[in-house]
Amino acid sequence: MSTSKKILIIAPNADDEVLGVGGTTQKLIREGHDVYLIICCAREKDIESYKECTTHFKQTFRLPFKDESLEAQITPLLKSIEEVYKNIKPDWVFIPREDDFNLDHRAVHRASEVVLRRYQEYPPAKILEYEVPSSTTQSFKNNFKGNVYVPLTLDDVRTKMNLLTLYVHEVRAYPNPRSSDGMLTYAKFRGMECNAKYAEHFNLIYSKDL
Repeated sequence: MSTSKKILIIAPNADDEVLGVGGTTQKLIREGHDVYLIICCAREKDIESYKECTTHFKQTFRLPFKDESLEAQITPLLKSIEEVYKNIKPDWVFIPREDDFNLDHRAVHRASEVVLRRYQEYPPAKILEYEVPSSTTQSFKNNFKGNVYVPLTLDDVRTKMNLLTLYVHEVRAYPNPRSSDGMLTYAKFRGMECNAKYAEHFNLIYSKDL
């Protein structure tokens, strides 16, 4: 990539940005891009630790919604995301999967579908869905078929693993994928699929940007 991009990650809950895009975020920042984060809802007990987890982003926006409440607040959620979107005017946007097990993820996808419409003053050039291990795979529609792979370095994966450990209430023991070993296994598996040592996997919804 030759020119700097403004990239927005929309995370339903704090930690989704790590599980879904953690390694790719490190790569994009290393390449000189500005990466922004929206956290749509937060678990009150972890708010202080969340701040430590997001210092590498250009800017983090925390929306005023409670965990497990987004499905009933689609319109306010949409307006809140759109306000940030219009302020940033990102080139690329990463959003959660529409069929995820978690209802907050589904709500964010629905809201994002409207916010990221093509016919507006500043339409995004690229929209990608990310997978969230333990949510995407638990869905009855466990059919995530990405078409974009981002090869990662071992340092990218290690940084992703270290960031997850800061979310102390969200880490689980292996073989749960919300673990350091689980994330390493995922990175290796996605890497094997694209002939790389490690990778993350995305579904490209729309692109007019090479």
